[in-house]
Amino acid sequence: MRTTERTCAVLSAFSTANPHLSLRELSERVDLPKATVHRLAGALVATGFMEHHDDGSYCLGPKLSELGALARADLDIVTACSPALDALAAATDESVLLAEADWDALEMSVVSVRVSPQTLSVVPVTGTHEAIPAGCLGKAMLLGLPEQEAESVLARLPLPALTRKTHADRAQLAAEISEARATGFVVADEEYLDGVSGAGVPVIFEDGRPRAAISVVGPTPRTAGQLERIGKLMLDLTVSLRPGARSPQEVA
Repeated sequence: MRTTERTCAVLSAFSTANPHLSLRELSERVDLPKATVHRLAGALVATGFMEHHDDGSYCLGPKLSELGALARADLDIVTACSPALDALAAATDESVLLAEADWDALEMSVVSVRVSPQTLSVVPVTGTHEAIPAGCLGKAMLLGLPEQEAESVLARLPLPALTRKTHADRAQLAAEISEARATGFVVADEEYLDGVSGAGVPVIFEDGRPRAAISVVGPTPRTAGQLERIGKLMLDLTVSLRPGARSPQEVA
């Protein structure tokens, strides 16, 4: 723990006003012996978190820039989608989820939610990573991919039967995604959780892939017969998050 705290202190010693610091300056700023700072700085340079220049000064390294870009990307997704999440929550009174896709690992994680104010509601957990499932969020992500790529990704997904209604058959799921291209949204009837149904759309596209998906979910008795309406509403309220998306009138 002491080493971690000291390492963080060394990294935090830099600022916009002082982007380059000598070993002596680092030692003074973190109130540690030069030998200790030299050892910590050496490890940080070796791992790319700091750089050591010919004049003996240190500065922050490219690895921190990479991590900062990742942090900003996550924040940007949540920030960009927040107005749509708020609007959908207000319009439906159901829970609204935003999940981010990790296409390299074929995983997703819920990064933001709006919980329904109704007594009987779905309360999702944020931050957990899982293989892209066959629920409305997973199907929405697949819907956002070009058809051939969606089939390729689908062939690599584990697709466990999470409920008795989960569409774990790849051919069936591929056909369903293909049909959903005509409407622009997907629906799921108790395919991820028993008693819970919802609709989803892909959002925030980059290089032809959706970086995220939004879903509206609720208890099946309350959402049964409402999913098409909810899906069209989602298209309306997320149109700015889907470049080149059709208007709700075009999918009516």
